[in-house]
Amino acid sequence: MKKLKVIALLICLCAGLTFADEYYWPRSYYATAGFGVMVSKGDFNEHAIKGKDSAGVVGLIHPPALEFIATPDFMLGVNLGAFSFGIGFQYWTSDQVLADFPDESYEQSTRIWRASLEVTYNLFYPDFFQIGLGLGYSYNSVKSENAAIFSDGIYDAEFMGSAVAFIANLHYYITEHIAMVPSIKVYESWFKNVHCSRVDNNDLDPYLWQTFILADLSIQYQF
Repeated sequence: MKKLKVIALLICLCAGLTFADEYYWPRSYYATAGFGVMVSKGDFNEHAIKGKDSAGVVGLIHPPALEFIATPDFMLGVNLGAFSFGIGFQYWTSDQVLADFPDESYEQSTRIWRASLEVTYNLFYPDFFQIGLGLGYSYNSVKSENAAIFSDGIYDAEFMGSAVAFIANLHYYITEHIAMVPSIKVYESWFKNVHCSRVDNNDLDPYLWQTFILADLSIQYQF
């Protein structure tokens, strides 16, 4: 989270810069709301991991497979010339199959949220049709109920980590202020630790790697 705060501060500083007339970049602000579908593949889909409590009792923590997820996608940001800087947020809950069960049908309620920072360069700016290419960084949390199973109890488990994103989108301005924005975002994620009340924080070694591909359609208001 400290990295997110530092990057957010840098974005705010960039947005607040005042240039001399000959170096002035046109500036505007925007808010975006959209909805998309996300597919996922990686270590979460493969197997459970071992967790050990303070007494040395070992249990299994089952990650959610996260093969298909629907999620809203919200963003606030600033445009500086052809560049866009944004802070995004995604949050959704759904029932997901937990990995490494014999019948592959054990589902539990799973919550996923992501806070992200993104920068894109918009080709063909300032035309009404633009193509955006960019990068992002995000903090991720994936929590499933009843996912950590010990001989004497079952507990919720939360996986936490980071991701880098590769972003491609289109801006089609219906009016001067309103645009439709279809996009593809590929998040390459690594989860560094898992938390449940039985084992507290456990560093993961090796990390769990998971790729998320999000396709969404958003409406953007620029002001």
